[in-house]
Amino acid sequence: MKISERCEFLLDVVDLPAATGVEDARWEYFQLAHLSDDGIFRIEDKSRQIAWSWLIAAEGVADAILNRRDSIYVSINQEEAKEKIRYARSVIEALRPDIRSGVQLVRDNELGIELENGARLSSLPARPPRGRSRSNVYLDEFAHVQHDKEIYTAALPVISKGGRLRIASSPMGATGRFWEVYKEQLRAYPGYRRKSTPWWEVYSFCRNPAEARKLAPAMETADRVDLFGNDRIMAIYANMPLEDFQQEYECEFVDESTAWITWEELKRNQDEALTCIIASGRDNAVDKVLDAIGATARAVDAGTIERVLSIGVDVGRTRNTTEIFAIGETTTKTYPLRMMLTLDNVEFDGQFDVLSKALATLPIKKALIDQNGIGRNLAENAAKAFPSKAEGVDFTNASKALWATDAKMLIQQNKTPLPVDRDLSYQIHSIKRRITAAKNVTYDTETNEKHHADKFWAWALGLAAAKQPERKVLIGFA
Repeated sequence: MKISERCEFLLDVVDLPAATGVEDARWEYFQLAHLSDDGIFRIEDKSRQIAWSWLIAAEGVADAILNRRDSIYVSINQEEAKEKIRYARSVIEALRPDIRSGVQLVRDNELGIELENGARLSSLPARPPRGRSRSNVYLDEFAHVQHDKEIYTAALPVISKGGRLRIASSPMGATGRFWEVYKEQLRAYPGYRRKSTPWWEVYSFCRNPAEARKLAPAMETADRVDLFGNDRIMAIYANMPLEDFQQEYECEFVDESTAWITWEELKRNQDEALTCIIASGRDNAVDKVLDAIGATARAVDAGTIERVLSIGVDVGRTRNTTEIFAIGETTTKTYPLRMMLTLDNVEFDGQFDVLSKALATLPIKKALIDQNGIGRNLAENAAKAFPSKAEGVDFTNASKALWATDAKMLIQQNKTPLPVDRDLSYQIHSIKRRITAAKNVTYDTETNEKHHADKFWAWALGLAAAKQPERKVLIGFA
């Protein structure tokens, strides 16, 4: 492999542990290959958490210093966009002192920096890049970005007179522009160098990447994790559904032919600017969850979210995980998700305290609570304490079919704004419609998955509650 000028520059002058915050950081083979590719087009199907975002920030810094070249980054959301600039700053601060002293910033904010030589690094949250010809353009986690077709179309003119286009992502099903360009199953996209980087090719997850590159591709997932995985990737595999793990870490475009709600439908409803309060509590630590309820109440008072909310509660069958979702109802009859609370291994009294605070504090029209099995006590006590608001519901094939069908109808109508949240998306997408041997239709996840789509059912129950008419009580009548 011939090393490019920018690759050699970064190898020579960057203190890698200081730039990454990782004491034993080392350059990965895929990073060197990326940095040494001078081609116009490159697309990478990659594992999560392999430092690709840091890599492109470092590359942008090198190009800015060496060639006065601008770089434009497009990310999945605002926070990820800010992260690119934070990475770029960390690389600049970790430059060798004689180089660092010559790099002065004349502009520095959350979404961009400008060097004294005029080179700029700009970061955008899921927006088409415009102007700035001859810039490098980086599309990060592109399979998960909204408006991907518009962004791709806008990126090409930016590099028409110079610069490079770099695209990378973990997959999100066999759909979208990232899949189209990488797989070329619908049409040819010539000129691209294509690279796949699964977890077993990086030292941060694999004990022996050189050997794994030879053997792992022919092995089953469980076998290669056992043989080559370090403790971290083994723990991730143990706590993630197989299909999700293969997509997030093994570069697999998972077939969604039986998915009840597709990735494309999910992406059309995602809004990275949506106000949705998200919090989780574990064991007896529920302070953050209670604070989230207070934050939701303040958002209602401020008019940021709707003044009518409905709640869906799913009591998990595994790890005692309970999901409490609040759905808004707009005047145009859309149903945005406004609050997501996760209670992991929280005892019954703690769950009831959280639900009670939500029902007492927020303007709840209706709360539908899973009363199957271990959820019955929670549902019954909530119904007693809040008889006009809380109602227990049974999970049967018929009721699940009704809730799942209503949720699909609303999402196909683009009436269910959702936050850009990976776990939520995967759980919604994990629901399959199946016909049993007895010719019954069921809606559920694969039996070997490590979640039971608790988030999907809390969301679906919240939508069902929101669709119920408000109960009007006339004076003198019960």
